Amino acid sequence: MEEKESEVTKAVREAVVKAVEKGENLKEKVSEITRDAVKKALEGTDVTRDKVESVSKDAMKGAIEGARKLEVGAAEAAKGAAEGITEGTKQAGAKAAELTEHAAEAALDSAKEVGNKAVEVVKGIVAGFIEAAEEVLKKKKK
Repeated sequence: MEEKESEVTKAVREAVVKAVEKGENLKEKVSEITRDAVKKALEGTDVTRDKVESVSKDAMKGAIEGARKLEVGAAEAAKGAAEGITEGTKQAGAKAAELTEHAAEAALDSAKEVGNKAVEVVKGIVAGFIEAAEEVLKKKKK
């Protein structure tokens, strides 16, 4: 039986294709698209680690599929998606901010599909977002 495609994957992939066809900046647009998709998917739900990881992987998958479909830079798409995933997770709410690290790790796992260049790019982003998430948590404790 065929697995049903997630709404997040479909929405991100289609938006990436449209952005590329319009000639928009791939990294910036993918970041914006994934941020909005992740935020929308997490808002109003019980935000658990599993939910964050699932939504993150679906968003990264959509970004990579969209880039590959049009034969454009999947590494740039992965970089933008990683930024958007972590930002969308943070924007979805307080509890979600605590799960940003898991979103970043899931994004990294998904980026491994693209190859070494994307993994190195995303590793740097993951480190930056983990630091940002830790700062958010410290501010909340004060």
